[in-house]
Amino acid sequence: MKQENKYYLVLLLLFGVPALVAQALIVPLIRIHIWQPDLVLCIVLLLSKRFGAIPGSTAGFFLGLLQDALTGMPVGMSAFPKSLVGYLVGKFHGQNIKGVFMDLWFVLFILIHEIIFYSLLGIKAELNLSEMVINRALPNAIYTMISLLIINLFLKKYLSEEP
Repeated sequence: MKQENKYYLVLLLLFGVPALVAQALIVPLIRIHIWQPDLVLCIVLLLSKRFGAIPGSTAGFFLGLLQDALTGMPVGMSAFPKSLVGYLVGKFHGQNIKGVFMDLWFVLFILIHEIIFYSLLGIKAELNLSEMVINRALPNAIYTMISLLIINLFLKKYLSEEP
């Protein structure tokens, strides 16, 4: 196994599992009304940016499945949007997009994730899609982006593309 793949697996376990635990235990404590950040999505986005599309979608799929199992959501409800967004962000791997421009892309991808997730949830629960997007997806996307910026401050050393 190549050194890069080993490093990916170590980071996936080192940051993915604590993100799942924090999502289940800490995020309900920092919830604002019905809005909450998705810490697992933050880790998927950062891993995807660092390692590429296929590792990013793989991380999104497995962490999403584990998140579904821990939260009692229907299986695949989190896995599909996380793997899709992980793949899309991974396409930026190796490109020299940094700072505010990458943050703007992250906002777009978080919003895509939230819209897909709440569309699937709305179909399952027979809810109004426009209300779900405005009342849940947009505030959650903003909260997740703020969380991503904070997490990125602490993990930048491990997830930067420079050797």
